[in-house]
Amino acid sequence: MSGRDEIVPARRSPSAAARRTGVRGVLGWALILLTVCFCTGRWRPHLVSDSPSYQQYPFSSLAEMARHTRLPAYPSLLQAVQAVSPSEAAGLQAVVLIQILLHAVAVAMLMTELRNWGVPRPTAIAAAATVAIGCPFWDNVSTIATDCLAMSVGVMIAVAVMRGWRKGFSRWLNLGIGMAVVLAIGLRPASLFLIPWVIAMLLFRPRDRAPVSWRGRGQDVVVFGSLPLIILLGWCAFRYHVAGDFSLLPFGHQNMAAVTTQLLDNEELERLLGRVGEIASEIGERRVVVSQSGARSLADAGSLPRDGLDLRVTSDPSLRADSYMTLENRWDAMTYLVVIPAAAQVAGDDPIAQHRLLSRLDHEIVEAYPLRYARWWLLAVRRGIWGSFANILMHPIFLPVIVFAAAAAVVWSVRRRADFASPAESLPVAGARGLEPACRAMTLIAISFAGFGIAFIALTSPTIGRFTDPTFVFVPCLAVLVVASGLDNRPSISVRTR
Repeated sequence: MSGRDEIVPARRSPSAAARRTGVRGVLGWALILLTVCFCTGRWRPHLVSDSPSYQQYPFSSLAEMARHTRLPAYPSLLQAVQAVSPSEAAGLQAVVLIQILLHAVAVAMLMTELRNWGVPRPTAIAAAATVAIGCPFWDNVSTIATDCLAMSVGVMIAVAVMRGWRKGFSRWLNLGIGMAVVLAIGLRPASLFLIPWVIAMLLFRPRDRAPVSWRGRGQDVVVFGSLPLIILLGWCAFRYHVAGDFSLLPFGHQNMAAVTTQLLDNEELERLLGRVGEIASEIGERRVVVSQSGARSLADAGSLPRDGLDLRVTSDPSLRADSYMTLENRWDAMTYLVVIPAAAQVAGDDPIAQHRLLSRLDHEIVEAYPLRYARWWLLAVRRGIWGSFANILMHPIFLPVIVFAAAAAVVWSVRRRADFASPAESLPVAGARGLEPACRAMTLIAISFAGFGIAFIALTSPTIGRFTDPTFVFVPCLAVLVVASGLDNRPSISVRTR
């Protein structure tokens, strides 16, 4: 070897560097989220009224699985963790840890994808932080239920869509998105809206991305949709073979019946015919009894929460709900103290028979009173929009940040007024359009994600925060990008002349 010869170190591959950056991002966000949970009391597992239905899932019997009101995804996680845990308390604590770590992965993916869209590192971190500590995580991360986990999977799906817009949707990316959608639905059936949402995102893409023919977009839709279609139809076929019911779950119309029956007064319920009329009359009678018995009936409900369940309102409970908020306040009690017991009284103990009868009831009410139902849906969508915005604004971390940002903006505008009013030279801002593609992409993601989610939820349930906040998870992220883009896109920097 000559003296001039040098040993050149092997160049690191971009993929290896990207993987290391991704791992560091996940570890960083995991440390941040764990610290936040420890400091705010969100580390200890919290059982809610839905928790027993996941913990006591009947894996030992296929027939019982087919008749259960939950899908097996989250119960499988609980059982797997409990199987390797020394105690039930340790197992529940491990489930909370998994929910935190999965959310850290989702947030790290979002931050990395924003960086790939040209977003500066500080802005990408700030935007990802709004998702990291947003309302769904803040309220549900320690809950032994599917709310937080399904939201994190939804964030990953949206990030994968943004990656597809940027680099193109390969076959494996489409299949991966399809599998993630199946997982989200398996965790929380309300995530069914993700199927039409992803299809819409495959068809309608940001204008500044590489042009793709409509034929190519259609092929992406077919590849993506094949996996959810096969798996969900397979599950429905399994339930039909075992329990004689071709549907995803024997649940959903219980929630909807607690809405639709409030659109009618007792006389209108009694005019319905046959078995549907029988259960309608039973529901009308029970809602009056529950309302008149008031707190005693609610206290007897045991594990049910007290807030918002009292049917004693200003209007006569035998009449239809006189406002949207009356209907929403009655909804929980109507579901668990009125509709479900009435279905058991009329249809027996079989949950499938109960669900079928309630489905017929819902269909007859919607067909007979379509304008009332349409009005309900519109009011529910409106309530979901302003309710989720209010929850974001009143978030214990977002609120002081918003107030500080507003004060800083006022101070900045006052100080800049003198600069713009005086003779100045204009220096263009370098890279002024750097954030525009990311802003357009996130605008499409945030608005469509919220719109599809709320529209689907309002079909069967009130748009309360627990249901709608996950669909608004990208709105604070969009706000950060818009503010940063506004600062970057100033037409010039004014420099005083001497």
